[in-house]
Amino acid sequence: MTLNADPESAIRPEDYARWRNSRLGSLTESIEQRVIFEFCGNLPGLRVLDLGCGDGTYSIRASEDGAFVTGVDISSSMLRAAHARSVLREQKVKWVQSSVSALPFASNTFDVVIIVTVLCFAIDPDNAIREATRALRPGGSLIIGELGKFSCWAVSRRIRAMFGSKMWRTARFRSVQDLRRLVEGVGLRLVASQPCVYYPPSAFLAEFLSPFDSFLPRFGQFGAAFIAAKAMKQ
Repeated sequence: MTLNADPESAIRPEDYARWRNSRLGSLTESIEQRVIFEFCGNLPGLRVLDLGCGDGTYSIRASEDGAFVTGVDISSSMLRAAHARSVLREQKVKWVQSSVSALPFASNTFDVVIIVTVLCFAIDPDNAIREATRALRPGGSLIIGELGKFSCWAVSRRIRAMFGSKMWRTARFRSVQDLRRLVEGVGLRLVASQPCVYYPPSAFLAEFLSPFDSFLPRFGQFGAAFIAAKAMKQ
């Protein structure tokens, strides 16, 4: 995910690496990936498009699961990092530099489209969803991962925006209802949603609380820092 036009607010590959290498980041990413790939289902032989792929985490994982993967990002530095990581993991992924608002693919091309923490930074999220839907074949799945609206993570990020963080100043956090409106607005059908990451942004608390995270969605989306959703193209 690198959609910010302002270079001072854009996420860099080293930011992703630093986050993954932290204990909080490692625990959080493992939960988010588990939910996203549960929604993806069986991937062997499927054509997967990862929009706003960043340094390739979801693209590489989908390739390891047997999919034919195309990763798209607007940042050349992200794509270089993604390529290097895919070579290291011995995974073949097609990397494409493009805006998510004007994808260079024919309509009805992909079986699964993944778009994780992209819409929260997109200037025109409705158009991004329209393009993702256009690239998706009928019967295909759109898998969304977004930053939750009703969490202490969101509160912390809003406070950082108030104190000058360019990254979080324009970010938009979403609820399950917001995601439903987005996908239904382009004719998709929301078939499942899964809130997760209920602990605060603290490595100590994450260590203690993360084992219980899969039990908490039954209590609703309040407190969840990440919302995953699965939509189908009719």
